[in-house]
Amino acid sequence: MTHVLVLALRALGDSVLMTPIIRLLKQRGGAGSLTLLVDALGAEVFQHNPWVDRLIVLDRAAQRRLPWHERLRADWTLIGALRAERFDTAVDLFSGPRSAWLARLSGAPRRYGPLARARGRGWLYTDRVPIQEAGRHLVEQKLQLIRPLIGEEQSDLSLELVLTGDEREWAEGALRERGHVAGRPLIGFFPGAGWDHKCWPAERFAELGDRLGRDAAVAILGGIRDREACHAVATRMTRRPLMFDELGSLRQTMALIARTDLFIANDTGPMHVAVALGRPTIALFGPSDVSKYGPWGPHATVVQHVLPCNPCPQQEDTCHRHGRARQECMTLITVDEVAAHAQRLLASRIEVGHGG
Repeated sequence: MTHVLVLALRALGDSVLMTPIIRLLKQRGGAGSLTLLVDALGAEVFQHNPWVDRLIVLDRAAQRRLPWHERLRADWTLIGALRAERFDTAVDLFSGPRSAWLARLSGAPRRYGPLARARGRGWLYTDRVPIQEAGRHLVEQKLQLIRPLIGEEQSDLSLELVLTGDEREWAEGALRERGHVAGRPLIGFFPGAGWDHKCWPAERFAELGDRLGRDAAVAILGGIRDREACHAVATRMTRRPLMFDELGSLRQTMALIARTDLFIANDTGPMHVAVALGRPTIALFGPSDVSKYGPWGPHATVVQHVLPCNPCPQQEDTCHRHGRARQECMTLITVDEVAAHAQRLLASRIEVGHGG
């Protein structure tokens, strides 16, 4: 049996999108044992995942804060641990500079990476796989990367997240503590984002919450980094929302999202979590390329006004270069259009008996 190392050093949203790729490598890629190396930001996505035999977490953000000699020591410790595993195959899903070197230094005799990196770090791989990126979603791109290992047979590409019974019970208890009434529809808002350029204005989230709050409870979700965005919405609402603005873990966020009847979010990792958990989801998109990074699944509705300057370079505000008002792509999204989608999705879900 093949001992496979999969390197997936990316953040939350990309980690969620890689769940079908991991499943296929285990099911059809000959992975008798599959070890996954992930960033700390996305590690909780793969907890309780039935297809991962071992999870190795690399906290890149924490390492960046260390002195250079401690970072070097940590890297060599990791490399030593990888080599001791004697992997047969390494698959580098995102081919960053660090992951490419880790794949090479892992000692795996077969190493798969994208052909597009051939002129730079592609020589670190033994198998460079051609990938068509234009117009292809990230999931489809990574499927191409693993085709040499899993074959050309039709593939199930559904996202997959696993919650425990204890986690679901925690969510129920947390909602009760905040006064949520059992049986009342629950709408989740996630107003934060890793880049403020992706954020729909707080006053519009607030107006939407007041409208939808006539017939449903509105919960505002966010981690510590999203606290300011959560409070900006809550303080503008006339109806009191259920506040979860200091969630301590992604697992708690996932458990609450799983409890919602409708989830409305900016282009963020939690938006992908909601889709993976089968929640009806409204994704508010502005600067990103939906064809590549949009929600992957049948339960999502994208609201976006595509401008000629789309997509923006990541984390770079270029509106002024195109004669646009800042965040014009996000401010073009109106409360009316989001409310219309929300009411339709919420009504259809309740009618077929899926509420709660």
